[in-house]
Amino acid sequence: MIMAKLDLYLLRYGEIGTKSPRVRSHFEDILMQNIERIFLSKSEEVITEKRGRGRIFAYTKKENSYLFSRVFGLVSYSLAEEVSSDLKDIGEKGKIFADQISGTFAVRARRVGEHDYNSQDVEREIGSVILKEDPDLTVDLEDPEHEFHVEIRHSNAYVFTKICKGPGGLPLSSQGKVAAYVESKNDFVATWLMMKRGTRPYVYHPGSKWIKKLARWDPNLKEREVKNFEEFLSLGFPKEVKALVLGETLEDHSKIEMKNVVLRPLIGLDEKRIQTILDRIEKLEKDQIAPTSRNDLISCSV
Repeated sequence: MIMAKLDLYLLRYGEIGTKSPRVRSHFEDILMQNIERIFLSKSEEVITEKRGRGRIFAYTKKENSYLFSRVFGLVSYSLAEEVSSDLKDIGEKGKIFADQISGTFAVRARRVGEHDYNSQDVEREIGSVILKEDPDLTVDLEDPEHEFHVEIRHSNAYVFTKICKGPGGLPLSSQGKVAAYVESKNDFVATWLMMKRGTRPYVYHPGSKWIKKLARWDPNLKEREVKNFEEFLSLGFPKEVKALVLGETLEDHSKIEMKNVVLRPLIGLDEKRIQTILDRIEKLEKDQIAPTSRNDLISCSV
């Protein structure tokens, strides 16, 4: 009953799908918990459920969907509409799509299960329906201005027109704990990259402005203020901390003697590459543009 008031989203993961069934299921559970934690931090409702390998379905309001782009482990997400796998029902959505666009388009179809048609049949059939609805449209399979996606899973089909990017990687907390010193841009990027690999950081900082940005990615971020880098190194870290994370590059690399493993994710990167990563992070952080009409499926800012 609650789901009827919310919009449906298809959530896609990548690297998680390469794991064994047992590990994959465990990582999916962590991913779903992280999604719920991100939405709860904004006091917003989301309902998640597993539906086959490589897909998690979620229900929430459109205006809150930008939060999916802040969940490590998610490669992409799409606002979708559910219909039956009957090509006539899918075609009705194709007609609506035709009325909303101009220029060039392509139909992209994927299929799971047994049907009396294949993916190419779907693309041809729905493409014909769209062209019949608006003969001024043109098919362009290489670089279309608009795309109509159909994902058919057994007796149901899900149609969508936009694929919004997520950060990818592994779910936060799936790979243990680290301690990170965050004072500069480089420290922030290094810590973010380790979070993308599934680690959860204890963050130490001298009143750094970058802490607020990290909290967007982990609403339960554990942080502690220290005077400087030297005080950070002198601390006794929690037993569960497996390594230290620093934002040093090859140019400012320092020799540190301590029992903890020291990770430097930026060690082989130059300033231009680091800035590119930061730009991508900030792009993912931006709120998406709210659709202007009910017929619009979604607009992405990423």
